[in-house]
Amino acid sequence: MAGLVRRHQMRVAAALAAALQPADAPAPTSGPYELMMHALVNDRRTLKGIQSIERKIELKREMLGKYRDYVEGVLSADKGGQDDVIVTVMVWLLDTLQFRPALDLAAYALRHGIQLPAHYNRDVATLLLDEVTDAILGGRVELNAPLFDELVTLQVLTDDHDAPDQARAKLHRVMGETLTHLAGDLADDDTRRMAAAALQHLNRAKQLDGAVGVVKLIEKLDRRIKKAEGGAPSPAGGEGQPPTTPAQDGETPPTA
Repeated sequence: MAGLVRRHQMRVAAALAAALQPADAPAPTSGPYELMMHALVNDRRTLKGIQSIERKIELKREMLGKYRDYVEGVLSADKGGQDDVIVTVMVWLLDTLQFRPALDLAAYALRHGIQLPAHYNRDVATLLLDEVTDAILGGRVELNAPLFDELVTLQVLTDDHDAPDQARAKLHRVMGETLTHLAGDLADDDTRRMAAAALQHLNRAKQLDGAVGVVKLIEKLDRRIKKAEGGAPSPAGGEGQPPTTPAQDGETPPTA
C-alpha cells in the first residue's frame, strides 16, 4: 500500500511541477525532475560500466519502471518544457523494442519541441526513424500487423519534421517489407491491394535513397503481383508515387 501511495504522490507531484513550469524555461533544478535526474545519472553510470549491449538492454528494461510515474504525471500535464528524463526514457523504450510507449513520448516531445541531450547527436525525428527501422532491418522485431500500425504512427509523427532522406527511405523500406509479409500469398483482393501498397513504399524508398537495398525486393514483389493478376501489369509499380496504405474500417489511407 505504501508503494502505491508513493507512486501516486510522484504522479501528482510531477504533474503539478510540469504545469507550473513555463514552457520556455530551462529544466528545473529541484522537485520531481531533480529526483529523476539524480536517478538517471546513477543509472547511466551503471550502464557505462557494462560492455555487453545485450546486458545493457536488459538493465534498461528493469530501470524503466522507476521513471513510469514521473512520466505519466508529466504527460498528463502536457505543458512542455525541456525534459531530459522524458526523452531519455523514450530512447530506452526504443532500445528495449517497446515502440508504442516510445511513440507516445515522441509525440509529446515533438509537439513541444523538446530536444535530445547533446550526446545523441540527432534530433528526435531522425533518432526515431533510425532506431525503429534499424531494429527491424536487424531482424530484432517480428513483422506483424501491430508493428505496421506503429510504423504508420511513426510516419505521421515525423512527416512534418526535417530528417535525412536516408532515414525516411528506411521507413518506407520496412513499411513495404511488413506489408509484403502481411500480404502472404496474395490469395484475395485485400492481400493484392496490400502488396500493391507495399510496392509503392519500396519504390518510394528507392527514390529517396538508391542504396537502401530494395531493388531485388521490388523485382520479386512485382513478379508476384503480376503472377497473382494473371500477368497483368501491377497497379502500384510506378516509382516516385507517394505510397498509399490500404484503408481499414473506413479510415483514410496515410500518404508519404
